[in-house]
Amino acid sequence: MGETDSRTDMGPRIWALLGPRTGDNNQVLALAEAVADACGGTVEAIPLRHNLLRLLPTRFGGIGLASLDRASRAALGPPWPDLVIGVGRRSVPAARWIRAGSAGRTRIVQLGRPRCHPGRFDLVVTTPQYGVPPGPTVLEQPLSLTRQTPERLAGAAMAWHAALERFPAPRHALVLGGPSWPWRLYPEEVESACHALLARAKKDGGSVLAVASRRTPTALAGRVRRILAGAPVPAALLEGSGERNPYPGLLALADEFAVTADSVAMVSEAVATGKPVTLIPVRASRPGGVWLSAMRALRLADAGQAAPAWLRAAGRAWGGLVRRGWAGWPRDLWFFWRGLEHQRLKHGQSAPPPVAVAAVDRIRPLLPVGAGGTGPGSDPRARGHPGGYASP
Repeated sequence: MGETDSRTDMGPRIWALLGPRTGDNNQVLALAEAVADACGGTVEAIPLRHNLLRLLPTRFGGIGLASLDRASRAALGPPWPDLVIGVGRRSVPAARWIRAGSAGRTRIVQLGRPRCHPGRFDLVVTTPQYGVPPGPTVLEQPLSLTRQTPERLAGAAMAWHAALERFPAPRHALVLGGPSWPWRLYPEEVESACHALLARAKKDGGSVLAVASRRTPTALAGRVRRILAGAPVPAALLEGSGERNPYPGLLALADEFAVTADSVAMVSEAVATGKPVTLIPVRASRPGGVWLSAMRALRLADAGQAAPAWLRAAGRAWGGLVRRGWAGWPRDLWFFWRGLEHQRLKHGQSAPPPVAVAAVDRIRPLLPVGAGGTGPGSDPRARGHPGGYASP
């Protein structure tokens, strides 16, 4: 399909631009697959490898492939896709280059925080911790996208039923992330949560199962393993990778979750099951924590929270730069946690929102009818909205 292709009965061709982080890539693929399922399209996953030019800011332009290695540049060319999906800022120059190469026909959906004005994209799908200013091209959702769809979880439940049968229900799950600057995971908080789950299982019956991520410190995983090995109830730290990764099976078969609060993706996946979720606290370390607290105060003041006059003025000044695309708010998990509380999502009090469906509904009007969409496919990009905040 080149620039002159005029198909009328095919779904969209979707390029999923992948980077170095598994969690980010899973979100890109989750949305690409959701659009393909809804519109009958095809997904091509394109891994991108970057050089040091990836460190250049995207706020003041940046269209091209100079930040990619030779193999990645060679993978990008006509026939152009109908839709390109990327995440963060690294893929921004390449995504915009693809749209320019297609004479503006390709649509760009960027996830997370692109670190430039959202009006440069056809849609930005984000979550509250980033503070992306709202506007006609921004969709902020309380949870991140996940590939753990109900269909996949049903398959995982069948695949792991026999392996987990010796761990009786209710199954209490401990899900471990790891440090992510400036947020630190404290072993005593994890051990406290582990002992609380064991006490509940001893009192009410059931078992305790834990799973660690790639970011979990080896020493912490070892401490949890030893605690569970000596537990008075059926308990274990589940381990494995690839097709034997126990994480999907635990998501499917656990009855409640305790998740370290550092990982938006893992918290979102647990909440999306509709089962009760408890967050294991993480804390911001110095000096990053001091800086983050100061910026949080500015962001809240700019959003209208009661504050001294000097703080309101400073917040509005920085917020004005953010809305113009000249600056940004730091990634602050506190806003994500507050959003979960605001929408009563943590303890199964409210049904988890269908974030993939909402994103697909926003993408359909961007695509031409012949590519599974509902729009003309050639509408101009909207300018960013000047005010307000989407975070609760």
